[in-house]
Amino acid sequence: MINELTIHGLRGFGEERTIQFSIPNGKLGSGLTIMVGANNSGKTTIFEALRSFNSPKDNPPSFSERKRNVKCENGKIHLLLKTTDIGDYRIDTVSSGGSTTIMRKIGFDDTWWDGPKVFVLQSRRFADYEFNQSFMDREDYIRNQQMNIHNRTASIYEFNARLFKMQKNKESFDLLLKRVLGYDLEWTIEQNDNGMYFLKLIVNGCSHSSEGLGDGIWSVFTICDALYDSTSNSIIAIDEPELSLHPAYQNRILQLFKEYAKDRQIIINTHSPYFVDMDSLVNGAYLYRTIKNKEGNIDVFRLSDEARSSINGFIKNINQPHTLGIAAKEMFFLEDRIIITEGQEDVIMYNQAAQTVNIKLNGTFFGWGSGGSSNISKIAKILQDLGYKKVVAIFDGDKPDDLQRFTESFPEYSGLIIPEADIRDKPQVNKPEKLGMMTEGGSLKEQYKDAIKELFSRINQYFTLQ
Repeated sequence: MINELTIHGLRGFGEERTIQFSIPNGKLGSGLTIMVGANNSGKTTIFEALRSFNSPKDNPPSFSERKRNVKCENGKIHLLLKTTDIGDYRIDTVSSGGSTTIMRKIGFDDTWWDGPKVFVLQSRRFADYEFNQSFMDREDYIRNQQMNIHNRTASIYEFNARLFKMQKNKESFDLLLKRVLGYDLEWTIEQNDNGMYFLKLIVNGCSHSSEGLGDGIWSVFTICDALYDSTSNSIIAIDEPELSLHPAYQNRILQLFKEYAKDRQIIINTHSPYFVDMDSLVNGAYLYRTIKNKEGNIDVFRLSDEARSSINGFIKNINQPHTLGIAAKEMFFLEDRIIITEGQEDVIMYNQAAQTVNIKLNGTFFGWGSGGSSNISKIAKILQDLGYKKVVAIFDGDKPDDLQRFTESFPEYSGLIIPEADIRDKPQVNKPEKLGMMTEGGSLKEQYKDAIKELFSRINQYFTLQ
């Protein structure tokens, strides 16, 4: 399996970056490596680098001028793939420059060349509606994909070879298909009078050709295809599995990923919070965030083991299961400027107060709060690991010790405290009464309008600082 990949000189990787991949340990989702980040932040380039190693030794990949970053030795590319079991592999631009590369194996007898084969499913998953008959086993298909197409084509090259393979193994393929769709899809491969083949589907007793097949169903077909004939220790990389898929399908596909990742490596690039699975992270999965820095180079940040361990406490908290729910996971897809509060009512009340004083906050609140002041630092650690530069934490007035610990641990972030023990009044119910800056019903008290304006101004000033 793949241990790590080092990229230097390919597209936005003007500086050397190394990505480590999760190794499955038998637990659900343990072999998942999840990559998030804005568009044009290098995620697909990582897949392109991985796929380059599917090339045969005597036909190494060629990188055109626009793919080579001039910041690396005036336009050279260096890729290093380290494995856990069969040695390490290098791809380097030849000394004379240009698009030509040399592939080498290091660490083992060079006569045993075959490296790890990565099944890469691209984000553009259109397939031809009519096709010729073709058969290829999984490894030949993987190698053929790398040798004959560009990495970012508009359609999947020779997917017909996979369709005929599916038909020969229809029973096992259809089991996965039903788990995602929720029903049996009746399909077969049919032939036109012109000799070309097409995918035929029977829906509610009516026959349909593949020409009318929706993008979502095509996407499900291709994702199930990447999984169904894989074996233990397989490596599967899927770019944006969520494309054209209903959230229910996304959830079901995630469950498949988790099961297959018990003994396989599954690497995904995603813009969907449904594919950031907290249970998998606790079990050993890796989470990366990619960004493009001010110099135009790609930076890669991985969630630390410390932060992954803290997630376990959040997901076991039956009183506040929403803390790392969908709303919170949306933070992984924000570019920066995040505001952490203690609880869910803080998120509501601060937004309401901002409307009252007519100030627009230039940041986004983290989910529905951190679930308590003691959790704010745990959330900040997750954000710090993933490369967030601008984070504000707001503490209630009776938590000065928590604020001090926060500012000591995260000097680059901004910690603020309000003048009252809570954002709003709390009557005495099992706990002592608390007075806040807002009434119990959520109206901002007149005497605190200036304090709220000052708080929000400080937040916006911090977010605008370079």
